[in-house]
Amino acid sequence: MIQVHNVRKRFGDNEVLKDVSFRVDDGDVIAILGPSGSGKTTLLRCLSFLEKADAGKVDFDDKTYDLGSASKKEILQYRRKIGFVFQDYQLFGNKTALGNVTEGLIVARKMKRDEAEKLGREALDKVGMLDRADYYPSKLSGGQQQRVAIARAMVSDPGVIFFDEPTSALDPELTGEVLDVMKKLAENRTTMVVVTHEMEFARRVADRVIFMEGGLIVEEDGAEQFFTAPKTQRAAEFLRGIEAGF
Repeated sequence: MIQVHNVRKRFGDNEVLKDVSFRVDDGDVIAILGPSGSGKTTLLRCLSFLEKADAGKVDFDDKTYDLGSASKKEILQYRRKIGFVFQDYQLFGNKTALGNVTEGLIVARKMKRDEAEKLGREALDKVGMLDRADYYPSKLSGGQQQRVAIARAMVSDPGVIFFDEPTSALDPELTGEVLDVMKKLAENRTTMVVVTHEMEFARRVADRVIFMEGGLIVEEDGAEQFFTAPKTQRAAEFLRGIEAGF
């Protein structure tokens, strides 16, 4: 289980996160929804130490990490237990799909290349990209690049994978292939925290929904309950706006 406590983050005069707390149970898929500027991406970045929080802690794997003052050693230890999938893939253009997946294993974990490549090929196979293992990113579609990025995130068997709008940079016809991979991960009880605008995915795949606005969690509930009977007026307005196509 992951327990997030009282995360705060300010950029100048703008308080982006205001005392955010929630939990993630093993095997859960948590969908984080909300309008643009609600703090969703900043929350994920703070929880991954890609952004330094002003305050907050996370309990993970029987250890507590201070999001505002963790040491470099603690951050490295924590990052080895998580995966992160970015909006824009962030693949190395000069490395093949397999090279992108194995880079962290070889460089950060000092794993032997043959062992890393075995794990890398297994991960690529799980996302349907083994036949593109020797392709460079420039020869892959956006959906294929994102599937490679997912393989990179899962290759080290992390305790949780954070997804930051993993389909937002994709054309609509490529979105489905990425969501299908994520659905398979969910079926295998991979713990995931997903910031997304894909409402159908959130409703059908997520165990729980966290709805944010203005740096706060406005509502948290089971996915089906959230979509059929939201408890707050603001969540209901958000859903009506989505249904209307806004």
